[in-house]
Amino acid sequence: MVFREGDPWMAVPRKRQTRRRDAIAAPAAEHSRENRKFRLILETAHKLFLDQGFDATSMDLIARAARVSKATLYVYFESKEALLLALVEDECQRIAPGPLWEPEDGPLDVEATLLRIARKFTALFLTDEGLAFHRLMTAQAERFPRIGRVFYEGVPKKLQADVGLFLRTAEAQGLLAMSDVDLAVTQFLSLVRGDLQFKWALSMGQPSKDEYDALIEGGVRVFLAAYARAPRKHD
Repeated sequence: MVFREGDPWMAVPRKRQTRRRDAIAAPAAEHSRENRKFRLILETAHKLFLDQGFDATSMDLIARAARVSKATLYVYFESKEALLLALVEDECQRIAPGPLWEPEDGPLDVEATLLRIARKFTALFLTDEGLAFHRLMTAQAERFPRIGRVFYEGVPKKLQADVGLFLRTAEAQGLLAMSDVDLAVTQFLSLVRGDLQFKWALSMGQPSKDEYDALIEGGVRVFLAAYARAPRKHD
């Protein structure tokens, strides 16, 4: 999952769809996300969508599995698409890892910090559930562009901003030299993720911890080889 708009992995779909296809109503009624039935329906739909797929999961099935009436279900969500949108919004809040990096006092240890950022980043997405949710998102974002935009704004864009903040701070301290920070962010995230997620999505096996570590450490070395500023020589 590369997180730069325009990248084929997690780009927001082009606005070539019709307005009708992009129109997904919000939940039929404004209910607290702590409402017991709201949570029950949302969690039931989450499991069914991941296990059986969005298209194969009907509102009837969701109502039966959640043990609520269809009338109750439609009080909360006027359509299956509205339910999926609510699920995406909820998932963005649930999986958000907090900032990948926050400003700190004193000089930065660029290599150590990049390693921490990379491990936190990959831990978020390279999981069974993360992969299943990614498959669900990419399958439905073409049909419902709003869903893709909500997810992009809720997770990838925020993570990009965190990495960008660190890189700009390191550059301000004279530790990195970049002509295009946004490009450097994309390159960094691509290097530390590699094609592990892509292979796993193609059912080529879950990456091992050794593979994660080798990719992350190698990616950080390559990134620093390109952007680290050589220390000044003192007379």
